[in-house]
Amino acid sequence: MRRHARPLGVLAAVAKGLFLLWAVPARSAQPPTLQQIHALVRHMAEDARELFFFYEQEQHLAFTRLCRTNASLEWLRGTVVTGTGGLRALHGAMARMDRALQGISQHQRDLHPPGAPILRRLDSTRLKVRGLLSNLEGVLHAHGIVPTVPTLPRLPAATGVFQQKLEGCRILWSYARFTEQLSTQLEERGLRARREERRQQRRGRRRGRRPARS
Repeated sequence: MRRHARPLGVLAAVAKGLFLLWAVPARSAQPPTLQQIHALVRHMAEDARELFFFYEQEQHLAFTRLCRTNASLEWLRGTVVTGTGGLRALHGAMARMDRALQGISQHQRDLHPPGAPILRRLDSTRLKVRGLLSNLEGVLHAHGIVPTVPTLPRLPAATGVFQQKLEGCRILWSYARFTEQLSTQLEERGLRARREERRQQRRGRRRGRRPARS
């Protein structure tokens, strides 16, 4: 994963627009579109990447690279956003991520004073996760589906401060990879949909140019 610098003005505009999307009530009369959800996921992927790099450095884990395992968490693996079934699976994954972020934040509050940068970043990321949950609920409600979150298993308790730091780091690494892959998947779907739309438009224009038979 690479870090990309973006102009502050662009980030501010994007953040303002996304805040409006995060504020969409789950039962809004006009739920967000899949294109809007993709915009959210794309921004979340950038945020997740930056949070991981910050956490890894702040917790002094970068030199070991212990966090960057090839194995992903089971509940952050293989989600394919196809149809309502895929959206429900994504909703469940984000519900578990919300709980995981809560646990990481609680541990970091034991190590940092209120308002510490790591706490602000974790809170910001959790806000985005909960915003996506709200938007997914809006889409699912529009399809007559009430998403249910099964009882989430308690996260295994790590023993010792270092183990807790490492576990949190690995969760954030898996989350960053997951959101990056999900954003790529949604981008590819969007490209296919736009190509199909252009094909349909060309067919329509060709039909319109056919001479009428006498």
